[in-house]
Amino acid sequence: MAEWHLPPDYIISNWTDEFLNLMVEKLNERKKREADAIKGTHSESDSSDVEQVSDTELLARMGIKVEHGD
Repeated sequence: MAEWHLPPDYIISNWTDEFLNLMVEKLNERKKREADAIKGTHSESDSSDVEQVSDTELLARMGIKVEHGD
């Protein structure tokens, strides 16, 4: 219940069983993605064309110029 910032009585009164089941399913999926990200793994549903770049390359691709105060 804390995940959705709602008191249990609100969920009981306003959510259908189907909606609660969907929300729990989506919460479980998110928690698995978070755990995989912490471990550095990817689930099967992740895109296989993920490209990792350095911070310098990322900023360059975003068009952000970083000036060093040498």
